[in-house]
Amino acid sequence: MTFQAPPIEQVRDDSGSYSSYVTWHALGSAEHNIPAAQFSLRASGPGNPRMPVPQMATGAVWDIENIETGWQSWPKGGAKDYRANPTMSHPLPFPGAGFSENLRIPMAIDANTLVMWDQASAGSWKGFCQIAAVIAQQAPQNPGLLPVIAFTGATLTSTGQNSTQVPNFQIMQWVSHPACLSAPMPAPAPVPPIPAPPPVVIPVAIPAAAPQPAQPAQPAPAAPAAPAAPAAPAGAWN
Repeated sequence: MTFQAPPIEQVRDDSGSYSSYVTWHALGSAEHNIPAAQFSLRASGPGNPRMPVPQMATGAVWDIENIETGWQSWPKGGAKDYRANPTMSHPLPFPGAGFSENLRIPMAIDANTLVMWDQASAGSWKGFCQIAAVIAQQAPQNPGLLPVIAFTGATLTSTGQNSTQVPNFQIMQWVSHPACLSAPMPAPAPVPPIPAPPPVVIPVAIPAAAPQPAQPAQPAPAAPAAPAAPAAPAGAWN
């Protein structure tokens, strides 16, 4: 698979399928004691507290083969409306007011722990687009491998009407799939063609020839008399 980054300037919860979810806090969270410009990790399910996630700074393996982007609208007290893009490099048109770009990135924070970064915010989207361009450059030279990406800080960035903190990332190395991320299935081996069966030969009965009457034996012709050998000259071989 060739990784393709989304358009950088494109305008733009939990599903229960992952044990924990990562969230970017541009402004921090006083309720959960999360400082500004930091990531948190929360176990799936209601009522679970948000915890620091130091692995984002030391490096997490991003499953770039299963990243999904889309548009999300989730007004307070309303239902979430999520619309997935056909591909990252060909997003859907802007659906309208209230929608923001959404990213869904499975990642391994250690060999056995799979988490999901599922978020729709200006800061998270801008940070993703920046590192996605770098991934797209390096992926062709690292086929079959996944990047180990570390959070390296944040940059205060204008969004037009206000400003936000954009996370910065760096690719540390490329590695094989961790145990908690399924490696891609190998392509099936080509099936050899089945040889055509040999042609069936149907025997054809040949009628027996009619018996012929016996013919009388003919006497063999007499052999011609051999000419007499000439007399050997006197004194030869004797």
